[in-house]
Amino acid sequence: MTTVNYIIDNKVVNKLTTERKWLDSYIPTITKYIEKEGVNIVFDVDSDFDLIHIHVPLTKAYFLSRKNNNGNHKPVIFHGHMTEDTFPIGSQLRFIIRKWIKKIARKSDLILCPSLSAERYFKEHFPEKNIKQLNYGINLDNYAYSHEDGITFRQRYRIGTNETVVCCVGGMTYRKGIDEFYEIARRFPDIRFVWIGGLFFRNQHIYKIYNKIDRNSINVHDLPDNVISTGYTPHITAALSASDIFFFPSRQETQGLALVEAAANNRAIVTRDLPVFKEWLTHGHDCLMGACLDDFAEHIQTIEEDKALAIRLGGEAGRSAKKYHDVNRTAESLARIYKELSG
Repeated sequence: MTTVNYIIDNKVVNKLTTERKWLDSYIPTITKYIEKEGVNIVFDVDSDFDLIHIHVPLTKAYFLSRKNNNGNHKPVIFHGHMTEDTFPIGSQLRFIIRKWIKKIARKSDLILCPSLSAERYFKEHFPEKNIKQLNYGINLDNYAYSHEDGITFRQRYRIGTNETVVCCVGGMTYRKGIDEFYEIARRFPDIRFVWIGGLFFRNQHIYKIYNKIDRNSINVHDLPDNVISTGYTPHITAALSASDIFFFPSRQETQGLALVEAAANNRAIVTRDLPVFKEWLTHGHDCLMGACLDDFAEHIQTIEEDKALAIRLGGEAGRSAKKYHDVNRTAESLARIYKELSG
């Protein structure tokens, strides 16, 4: 049986951030389904494996890949889901992050990207490397709409059963569009807006958001009464089920798992018109896309006033999630890649 060493670098990650959503949702799910395909997964070990799959390019990835190139070669997959734009940092650190990612990616035998947009980025920087694209897959049933869970979530946050709820899931960063989320909330005082997710860096209390977010001087001290910030919660399906509209104003993604999860929950989606989203979503068919605040406001108002449209968009979004992001297909493809690389 092929044994794949997943490099997460959990000890370092836990020191750096509280935003482990992707690591605590996608990684356990894909591990479970890959093992059904006859592949054994281990985490952050130093030996006894056939292949290395770097998910988080931190110190563990660097030292293992360096050791790997000194005579103990095992095939290395670098997962190209992070770029310098992923992190809420200043421009000077962005250069350092880019250099660090390149250093580790160069040691890989395969760069595996979750989207065509990410694939283009890495092909531009590594034209000589073997690069493939494979969508993230999720267990669609885990994110299916639940009326009961939605009611429970609304009761927990004292949201009325007849109130319209717009939600977003993600770290509280400028990249995720939190500034525009709050601005749209100000335009709709009769709608509840719920942000699900906390600050990126560890040991920063959620209410530090009232000062600024990742050095962009976003002043949200005087939030309107219709905004709720939950911080991190494991109850993502309940939060989605409690919502009428999923508003995702993120400025940059290599995939956008939160958007996939919302689609699996059959939520009516309003999102930014990023090329990466257009790979599997279509404006007017399974979502409404916009480029600016006025677009977002118009789309939210349209969906809020047309319940039939909301239902249709949500249903089509669910079908698109199933077509492009079913974990069974992702696991089958990934297991095949592992077996081919390990010989």
